[in-house]
Amino acid sequence: MALPWFVFAILAAVSWNRWIEPYVDSGRELMVPRRLAQGERLWADVQFPHGPLGPYVAAIVESAAGPSLPARLALCAAVAAAHLAALQVLARRWLTPWRAALALSVVVACAMFLRPGGWLFPFSFDAAIAVAALTAALAAATRGPAPADAAAGIGVLAALLARPEIGLAGASALAFAARRRPRRLVPLAIAPIAAAAAGYAMLSLGIPRRTLVRDGWLALVDPPAAFRNVYRAYAGLDRPALRLAELALAAVVLAAFAAAIAAAAAVASRLRDSGRRPGAVAAEIALVAALAAAAFVAARPSASLAESLSLLPPLVRVVPVAVIAAAAWRLLRSLRGAATGGPFETVPDAGLWLAALFAARVLLAAGYVGPYPAFFLPLPLLAAQAGLFGAADRAGAAVGRSLPRLVAAALSVFVLFRAWAVRDFHRARPWARVDTPAGGVVLPEPVAGATAGVLAALSRLPDARTIAGFPEAGFFAYVLGRRNPFPEEQFFPGTLDAEGERRAAALLIARPPDALVRANVLAIGEGSPAFGRDYYPALDAAARSRFRFAEAFGPGAGTDARIGDPQFFVEIDLPAPRSSEATR
Repeated sequence: MALPWFVFAILAAVSWNRWIEPYVDSGRELMVPRRLAQGERLWADVQFPHGPLGPYVAAIVESAAGPSLPARLALCAAVAAAHLAALQVLARRWLTPWRAALALSVVVACAMFLRPGGWLFPFSFDAAIAVAALTAALAAATRGPAPADAAAGIGVLAALLARPEIGLAGASALAFAARRRPRRLVPLAIAPIAAAAAGYAMLSLGIPRRTLVRDGWLALVDPPAAFRNVYRAYAGLDRPALRLAELALAAVVLAAFAAAIAAAAAVASRLRDSGRRPGAVAAEIALVAALAAAAFVAARPSASLAESLSLLPPLVRVVPVAVIAAAAWRLLRSLRGAATGGPFETVPDAGLWLAALFAARVLLAAGYVGPYPAFFLPLPLLAAQAGLFGAADRAGAAVGRSLPRLVAAALSVFVLFRAWAVRDFHRARPWARVDTPAGGVVLPEPVAGATAGVLAALSRLPDARTIAGFPEAGFFAYVLGRRNPFPEEQFFPGTLDAEGERRAAALLIARPPDALVRANVLAIGEGSPAFGRDYYPALDAAARSRFRFAEAFGPGAGTDARIGDPQFFVEIDLPAPRSSEATR
């Protein structure tokens, strides 16, 4: 089944090295492993709100390769390949070989190369590990009459150590599916949870519980309001009325496509039954041509259509709701002791329930932007296509025998459309390469020019051994080999509570970093967009009293620029002499 890997290779080539977003989360993902490799202790010395596996695995690579963006990319690519391989195993079990190849190609085209985040840069490496590990665990646990439960348990353990909440959800799905065979519960859930608990206890030894809740993995016990806002936004629950309207619109569009496909199948079937096979073939070709034309118009809309088409939500918006509905129906039938049936019958209980748990993370907001669809959409999308083909097979007898074939043709057109959209996103606007001592990256303008300017300016400051930034500047510290004096690698909403903000402000005054970087990046999902204006005003005031403006880059650059201004900028501030502290 080489087709999905071919699609993966093509999209990797067209998006090559364009995966990083240097001002959101990537700095944390780069710097935390580096600090661990240098001997600092996770959660005690370095803030990190998730499990230890991701940072420590990356720290091993850091120790071996040193500061290297290509090495980190290779590590992420290995996890992405493992995830795709596990999905391939599942696809072969749920679908025929050709359908499995096509369905997995849809997954690759829709979810593997999203930005910001995604699989090929450490935007949220812990989430990538957890999802890949649980997908592999599912493949092992549902391996026919001889499941590899020990291997599945290792996958569950990896997920628990990467993202405990994701690991617990996966363990619950696998355990519930195996509830009628109690002996399986030990390797699938009990042993992994016990081993993970021991690991967390060992790594947390001597760290106060308050610190673990505030700066460590126990943040999941009492997540800050800003974190909850982000989770709601990723699930589309921040604006439910709008998201439900978008869902309804996507469903209407899909229903129109489904009606056209069914009509073509019915016409082709009648023509065949009457002996007019050329006419039947022509009807099928006409449908595929119409779908291709619609895809072309959507990919290359005229000026008069562009605005209207931009209002259409992604068609994958319906996938999470469909999968959750199927999983709920399966659960009801299972509790009643009824046999598995329906369009999703090739998908085992554990697969459907785990897909539903993943789908819940993007419930009303599945699309082609951001990290959560990249991580949590692939398995639901694969399950949804298994259900789609199951429904087509069942309806084919009544509607037309060519219905499954036309569904496959429609998905093929969709793969081409999505591949072209990925190509357009990464090639149709200005990008520029930015070289750093740790390797080059390719960024969109004006971010590329501003980033290159900041790198050059910081390189001219040989005495600037420490760098901090608002909301985040870890990318610069990493590629230039500088230190961050704060436990925190980013200052987005929820990173600090009131006490933490006072502590950070005091540290900034007492031991200021040699350079302070400000980037005009907004925290939209958290509900408090602008640093200094909407969140952490005391920390911002302390910085402005202790630092002076040095240089700024980007179209919004200026001595009076503030985070939240319309234009992008990155600013460098330097410590003001003690004798002449001034506010700007």
